[in-house]
Amino acid sequence: MLIQLKTVDSTNKYALDNIDKLSDRDVILAETQTAGRGRLARDWLSPSGENIYCSIVLKNQTNNPLLTILAALAVAQTLRLYVSTRIKWPNDVLVGSKKICGVFAQSNSKGTVIGIGVNINMSVKNLSRIDKPATSLLAETGQKHDKTEVLQQITDRFFLLCDQAQREGFAHLHEIWQNELQLINKKVRVQTVGKEICGTVIQIEQDGALLIETAQGKEKVLAGDVYVV
Repeated sequence: MLIQLKTVDSTNKYALDNIDKLSDRDVILAETQTAGRGRLARDWLSPSGENIYCSIVLKNQTNNPLLTILAALAVAQTLRLYVSTRIKWPNDVLVGSKKICGVFAQSNSKGTVIGIGVNINMSVKNLSRIDKPATSLLAETGQKHDKTEVLQQITDRFFLLCDQAQREGFAHLHEIWQNELQLINKKVRVQTVGKEICGTVIQIEQDGALLIETAQGKEKVLAGDVYVV
């Protein structure tokens, strides 16, 4: 069920705080967030009415890193109906070098919520307020788009991917995601919290982690900003 809110501090926080009253696969959509957050606790700019700010409720799912991978795949595949996209590890969706979507999961003992922010009708003025290169469907196509329609396409695709993973396992979807990233055998620099890791990506593991061959040996990286060098 789609639950639409005008203003909320964060759709993820709302979903987690109310998870007992919500149903599995409910989708929380807000017109604006006053305290939206992205990965690594970064602020998420949420101008009213311009973009998708939503959270998907997945009850009885806890600490499953594969869910954010499926969400990134769903967004990237959906937005390809409008623009050319790619996925930047682990789950940012880019158009060229500019970010158009971020995915951020949080869990408690009752389940997981997948926060998805997609820049749909974000103005050039508001895009310029973001501290990293960003874009929107409006900026890329010159046309406004129906946010609810795009969200429906994303959630339909996400639930199909979840069902496929449950039926068949994650191996095939992991291969698709790995091909999207195009990181195998690439030299990278990864900025994690308080640490920089440099080396060659030799594997992307089933939990989404990068396995990097560094001068000091193999290192597994679960989160951070990755740059191909």
